[in-house]
Amino acid sequence: MGLNGDRVGECGNEYTMKSVEKALETVLRVAQCLPPVTVTLEEALGKVLAEDIRAPDPLRPYPASIKDGYAVVASDGPGEYPVITESRAGNDGVGVIVTPGTAAYVTTGGQDFGSDDWQY
Repeated sequence: MGLNGDRVGECGNEYTMKSVEKALETVLRVAQCLPPVTVTLEEALGKVLAEDIRAPDPLRPYPASIKDGYAVVASDGPGEYPVITESRAGNDGVGVIVTPGTAAYVTTGGQDFGSDDWQY
């Protein structure tokens, strides 16, 4: 222990513990931002972007299913309905509308047919 009860470090100098807030304040005050660098995709692992990037368009240009299932008209209620088309990831079945009394099989990423309910 030091003269005033403080702990003594490896080099014999006295020090007191700083609070997390005070230590963070010190680090943020003395730390400097590094300039941005350009790296290959392989070198990018573990790096942080220097600025935000934004997609120019939505992820898909059409409404898409997030699960496999059947697109149906909710007011039809429970029952068996003929499957009039199917849609897999992509634009299968473009222009088809699910009408009362029909259903469409839709896989994940498949196009929504204007139905108002899904059965999984």
